Amino acid sequence: MGRELQKKKNKSSIPKVKHKPKSKRLNVLGNALVAANWDQRLTLSQNYHQLGLTSKLNARTGGVEKLGSQAEDNRKPAVQAKDRLSVVSKPPTSITPSEARIERDPLTGAILRVFHPQTTTSSPLDDPLNEIFEADDEDSPPIHLVRGIIPELEEQASMEMKKRPRSQSKREEDWISELVNKHGNDLRRMMRDRKLNPYQQSEGDLRRRVSIWKERKK
Repeated sequence: MGRELQKKKNKSSIPKVKHKPKSKRLNVLGNALVAANWDQRLTLSQNYHQLGLTSKLNARTGGVEKLGSQAEDNRKPAVQAKDRLSVVSKPPTSITPSEARIERDPLTGAILRVFHPQTTTSSPLDDPLNEIFEADDEDSPPIHLVRGIIPELEEQASMEMKKRPRSQSKREEDWISELVNKHGNDLRRMMRDRKLNPYQQSEGDLRRRVSIWKERKK
């Protein structure tokens, strides 16, 4: 039976309704501040970088497009800079020799203490984070970071949204007016009126609608 119905559907002259899929594209210009500072000549990632935003929470993959004079730098041989904060999983192959003074027990000859000479840096493990903390302690001028439009966006997000009062339509006002003219302030009779209240609105809902209607009439 199902096969015969399927054949009839295929022979039918009525066209099949095809729904277009919803677009998954995001409206990046939905915010007024972002739209005002958006540069149409740049890509999405470049605009986000200029505004102090990020398009991805994770690290980006691939390269970054460079425009103008930056593109000429790509022709030069790239020299990979050493990142001091990177963790090297491979142990070092060579160790720099250094001198130290050892204090031994005169009776047993066991090593009691080892005195290392004071190095020029206060970080014997060459920890780059110590240099950052030491720089904060010194009276150095503050570093101003370029934050783009982040302060304006934070101020906009902190503003409370004003709630718009619910307004009644002309048809709803006429309906409430008929209920009040017929039953006065008796909400229970309004609720049980099957002719004027066919959808059986509750007593609490009618009380809210009548109070809004009375405020509009003042």
